[in-house]
Amino acid sequence: MEGCGLQCIKYLLFAFNLIFWLAGAGMIGVGIYVMVAYGVPDVLSLLSISELVLKGGAIGLIVVGSIVFIVGFLGCCGAIKENRCMLGTFFTLLLILFLAEVGVAIYAFVQRGQFFSLIGTAVDTASTVPYGQDLAVKTLVDFTQTYLKCCGMNATDNWGTPAPDSCACAADMTASTICTNDVYNTPCKANIIAFLQQQVLIVGGIGIGIGLTQLIGMIFACCLFQAKGKEGEIV
Repeated sequence: MEGCGLQCIKYLLFAFNLIFWLAGAGMIGVGIYVMVAYGVPDVLSLLSISELVLKGGAIGLIVVGSIVFIVGFLGCCGAIKENRCMLGTFFTLLLILFLAEVGVAIYAFVQRGQFFSLIGTAVDTASTVPYGQDLAVKTLVDFTQTYLKCCGMNATDNWGTPAPDSCACAADMTASTICTNDVYNTPCKANIIAFLQQQVLIVGGIGIGIGLTQLIGMIFACCLFQAKGKEGEIV
């Protein structure tokens, strides 16, 4: 292949797919971790979230990660070897993956209300679990209260008195409006919903960025595919 432009495209496509390949490996690793991690199923069961849902999500993550892993591998090899067969397969799989992501994004947008409703129900269930009864849940509650600066799930007195240490305001916040008697005066449910809504926007932005990157990858693959077709494939 000749031409500085096509050489740049070749190595950019390789770099893009190397990142894609590593991302796929990471997704597989996270999926496996969720499947075997100690304490995660216990937390979800106490929050009325089925372990079947957890395992289904983990399996889905492993499957998607495997597809991403394969696509990244084909893209890397196709770019470096300048192999039209690999480039064509890479383009086809990436297009399928892109269309699937668009479908999932549309479904998630339509179902967002139900998602937040389920989160609210899970928080309501968590408020009925005595504080400290389960170590995994206690750890989750403590982290939530400390990070989101709140106390209790539906009410600040959910855990009775005295309030857990994680309800205590930071030393520099004891005089602020979010504290009463040195503990946070806001229940966590509203803070959790607001936090998740913010994260959904961030995830949506990341998803758009990934989609645009995939489109660029498909364009690069087409350029290399056509260039090899004109000058003859060298395998």
